[in-house]
Amino acid sequence: MIHYYQIDVKEAIQEIESETQADWIALYDATDEEIKKCLQTYKLPEDLLARIRQEEEVARLEIYQSDELKEVQILVLTNLTNQRDKRIEERLEPIIFIFSDTVMLTLTTAESNFFPRLLEKHGSAVDSKESLTAYAILMIYSHYIQELRQIKEVIDALDDDARETTKNEALDRLANTERIVIFLDHTLQEQKETLQTFFEETKFAEQLSDTKLRYEINLRQKYAEKMVRLYRDLLENVGGLFSDMMSNNLNHLMKFLDSAALVVSVPAMIAGIWGMNTGGLPGEKSNFGFLAVSAGAMFLAILTAIYLRNKKYSK
Repeated sequence: MIHYYQIDVKEAIQEIESETQADWIALYDATDEEIKKCLQTYKLPEDLLARIRQEEEVARLEIYQSDELKEVQILVLTNLTNQRDKRIEERLEPIIFIFSDTVMLTLTTAESNFFPRLLEKHGSAVDSKESLTAYAILMIYSHYIQELRQIKEVIDALDDDARETTKNEALDRLANTERIVIFLDHTLQEQKETLQTFFEETKFAEQLSDTKLRYEINLRQKYAEKMVRLYRDLLENVGGLFSDMMSNNLNHLMKFLDSAALVVSVPAMIAGIWGMNTGGLPGEKSNFGFLAVSAGAMFLAILTAIYLRNKKYSK
């Protein structure tokens, strides 16, 4: 269904039944038919319905003229849901704000609980369309910061694993975490540019009476961007540590194989010399010649193995 809200400075925000008296029309659990009807009523682009279902939808600001609402500003932001069992691109959901002089509309997917949670958390503090939008932006960045804090715990665990193991499970977690951080990095950069344009080219900043909200938005924005850059660098460092550990393990393996080849080559060389049919070799006519040669070859092989084991190659 479509929700109609009236925003009053004294009584905060209230849900009403009258569309004509509504300051805010929220379509967050509406059917496709209800959304299409609303878009047609206000002569808004019908592709907005398709946009909220696109994983590749990007943050942007569009300004154009409408016969019904006059000047219309469409702000598209990207929220991050807490459904961590899904792929990162499935967790990024577009939040669409449509501003006009008379009414504000918001559009999300039917599965989204973004605005109900917003009202539950900040509903008593909302006293204008601008403050509602500001609290929505704050909550969006809070979701990114929460996710980045979870990623920091994963990075710390991967850093410990990189010093002890190079198992596929740890490498898979590293690859998945890098993928998430790349998505978050690009999304936050797009959102930063969009919000900067929104604040500079519209009257939103002037009409927002609470300057602390604008400051809080800037603070969380900078914090999230700093965290994602820092964690991306940390992941590169952890990835390099994994590569160094694998190279070190490979070097140890190659050193072992080379040493084993040298040890095996000693008795093989001795047996080869005594196996020549040239005559004159000691013990060639003795019944114990074979045992003597075998024992000598084994003795030399053991000495070679002890020498290679104790030799320090770093000198």
